[in-house]
Amino acid sequence: MESSVGFGIIGTGNIALLHAACIEKISNAELLGVLSKSQSRALQMAPKFIAPVFWEEDSVLENPKVDVIIICNESGLHGETISKIAKAGKHILCEKPLETSLEKIDVIESVVKKNQVKLACVFQNRENPEFKKLKKFLAEGVLGKPLLCQTSINWYRPEEYYHDSWRGTKKLDGGAAFMNQGIHTIDLMLHLMGDVSEISGYIDTLHHNIEGEDVGVASFRFKNGALGTLSGGTALFPGLPESIHIYGTLGSIFFSGGKIVSSTVESVQKELENSTVDSGSGASDPMAISDEFHQAVIKDMIEVVTLDKKPKVDLWEAKKSVALINAIYKSNGNALLLKSLQ
Repeated sequence: MESSVGFGIIGTGNIALLHAACIEKISNAELLGVLSKSQSRALQMAPKFIAPVFWEEDSVLENPKVDVIIICNESGLHGETISKIAKAGKHILCEKPLETSLEKIDVIESVVKKNQVKLACVFQNRENPEFKKLKKFLAEGVLGKPLLCQTSINWYRPEEYYHDSWRGTKKLDGGAAFMNQGIHTIDLMLHLMGDVSEISGYIDTLHHNIEGEDVGVASFRFKNGALGTLSGGTALFPGLPESIHIYGTLGSIFFSGGKIVSSTVESVQKELENSTVDSGSGASDPMAISDEFHQAVIKDMIEVVTLDKKPKVDLWEAKKSVALINAIYKSNGNALLLKSLQ
């Protein structure tokens, strides 16, 4: 009989509910407790979870049966939360972004190493079979030499999405459209194309009453020599599926809404006829996504703990998208050279 890995969750929002549902579906995972920020919130959310909802940290952090804690609270509190969990000797699975700045991630690296715990970050879209297929096509060179990558996260969020919320604040969201919504697709772009060497970008707040950006653009040069463009926002009504369009010397592939939509390469186009993947898109609804890929992330974390293996998305992988987004924020139209993270 396989041993069960005990999980705790910090946070009680929609993404925490998604993680709880995933844990329930995994045979060797058990949710032992959820931590809320207040007693009133805990009582309100308790009926929605399959495990007790606490409002005192010790109830989760000091439970000897809890092996892994999943962080689902505000982005700008991730570093502080990771520090507490690491000092309690628990392993950590953190929702994106790992933190909102490179300086905060450096502190996370130090505290995780000091306390010798495992840390992984949730970038579940890497687990999409269609994305893995796209990455395989690129690795096989079906496009020839990469020339151009056009990435778009042209989404929409209504005004009430930001009302009386931490979302869109610089302190807790670290920005807005790129750091919160766009980071998943930016991570996929970097995973496909490799690191960026030079970048120039603009951000602005053109529609919503928030501190962070609701529209942004950037252009960059990848270290492999290809060029790239990026556009994103949460003010772009009615919201279109996120997309990555890659051009090479032998043709192009268009990836949109979590699947390969078309290709000018004949061998790739033939494979598309048999694809039935529909992973959903958060273009206009942040929860219009499947939980299949989150399950895969949690299963990987179980192997990380039980087999003492490296997470698929460790601190260094999680750091790359945060570095790129912060460079866009800093650019204001000026070209910036990006240093290697390692």
